[in-house]
Amino acid sequence: METKTPELHAYWIFEVAPSFATGIWTAEIRIDGEPSGTHNFELVLPAAPPKTEIASLQPPKLPTLDELYASAGRSLVWVHKLDEGGHQTDTALGFVIGTDRIATAFQAIDAATRLEVMFGDGRKVTVDQVWACDRLQDWAILKAETSNVPLLRRANNTTIPVGERYIVFNVENEMTRVIGGVDITGKRNMSDFGDRIQLAPAPSREAVGGPLVNPMGDVVGVVGGSVTPGSRFSQYAMSVSKALWSRINDDVAATPIALLPATDQATPVTLSDLLAHGVLTQPLTPTQSLVYGGSARSVSKTANDSSTSDTSEFSHRDRVAWIYTLWQKKDKNGKGMTSAKVYDYRNRLIVDVAPKKISLSEEAPMRVAFDFAIDKFPAGVYRVDVLWNDQPAWRTFFRVTE
Repeated sequence: METKTPELHAYWIFEVAPSFATGIWTAEIRIDGEPSGTHNFELVLPAAPPKTEIASLQPPKLPTLDELYASAGRSLVWVHKLDEGGHQTDTALGFVIGTDRIATAFQAIDAATRLEVMFGDGRKVTVDQVWACDRLQDWAILKAETSNVPLLRRANNTTIPVGERYIVFNVENEMTRVIGGVDITGKRNMSDFGDRIQLAPAPSREAVGGPLVNPMGDVVGVVGGSVTPGSRFSQYAMSVSKALWSRINDDVAATPIALLPATDQATPVTLSDLLAHGVLTQPLTPTQSLVYGGSARSVSKTANDSSTSDTSEFSHRDRVAWIYTLWQKKDKNGKGMTSAKVYDYRNRLIVDVAPKKISLSEEAPMRVAFDFAIDKFPAGVYRVDVLWNDQPAWRTFFRVTE
């Protein structure tokens, strides 16, 4: 610097680096290389965080698929529906979510009077009580003695990014659990049914009720997500009545785990009570005498006319819908009463068809048909139960649009 006056005014900027030590520092001023003055000041720096605190800021290490399979697999259970004779009629998955609490899909318990929960060590527990369930959201929490089986931890962060790869336990060869990845392909919120997480590829039928877990192994959803309650048919019923089917597509999705409530203060309810109050769908008692059934916009006046065009989609412009069934005597008892009931998705009775006495023949099928007005039906999916001697023997579904 060069100055032409007796006085010199100057200042310096002193940048503090994190490596500087706390203490008394001295700034020394020199003119033409000779000391001309000093200034003392104190520098106080915050203490460095301990190593453990620094380590906690690092992102947690993700478990490997092998570690996930071993840890989460211990919490998985099989959920079997049992008939009156104790035979298994349907199989789904479940997982321990708390002490004596098994989470699964509602469809895994629907139309059941008894359940059997089988743990990974082979222990079996007969279950007929439910802590809580939701028919439309497709989840249930069963009461079963879990003993020392570890629970699956709920995810604290319920944000599920679309496009991420998550984990499910798929089922191969009916009773072999395999771990696999699924893509989160979308999310949707359906009126009355709540949130759904879309998965691709869709897990198998037996994988319904199992957990959807994030890469950390925390559960974020329950596989299932049905929006057509009552549409899960047992393999046994399908084998007896090959006409038993539904043309309403029901993609396998997942219900967010956040929808499942805490049940610490809940009182368990029996499956029979849920059935009596219309929460559960009436179980089917299929008969081989029911050869075929369907829904149509119209049926021929000629009973043996096979030109009926089936459809499961109706609009209010159609005004009426027809349900028809074909019967043929295939067991000892060929006489009985046939009737039908139509329900909405909440399992509320909408149409009650009066019983009709029929006598079946071994020679040729007999057609039984009925129609009902749909122009006042709200848009949605409806279930039809065809009854034989007051027991649901066959069912199908149809959709009404505006």
